Amino acid sequence: MMECQLTKAERYAIDKYRARLERDRGEEVSFDEALELWLAEEAKAWREERQRACMARQRDEINRHKWIESEKAGRDLGREAVMDWISNNAEAWRRWYEQECFDTSQ
Repeated sequence: MMECQLTKAERYAIDKYRARLERDRGEEVSFDEALELWLAEEAKAWREERQRACMARQRDEINRHKWIESEKAGRDLGREAVMDWISNNAEAWRRWYEQECFDTSQ
């Protein structure tokens, strides 16, 4: 099935959804059934929330970088520090987020 195309975060969300289904039904639910239901009922909202959470955390990281670099420079670096973070950290940070942050409530 399309299971191999799922990210770790999506698999985590589906496993949580599967556990909820099993608790509600009082019986085992296969991963494939949970996947099908999750895609139909939960995926869109989960992905939208995940994107919002990612953007908020990324903004926090950029602001932290801007503050640290501005403190080092003794002046507000503003856009210069933001662009520095984007150029030097954004790609690796997003990779880290996809690999390590599974829950949208994190």
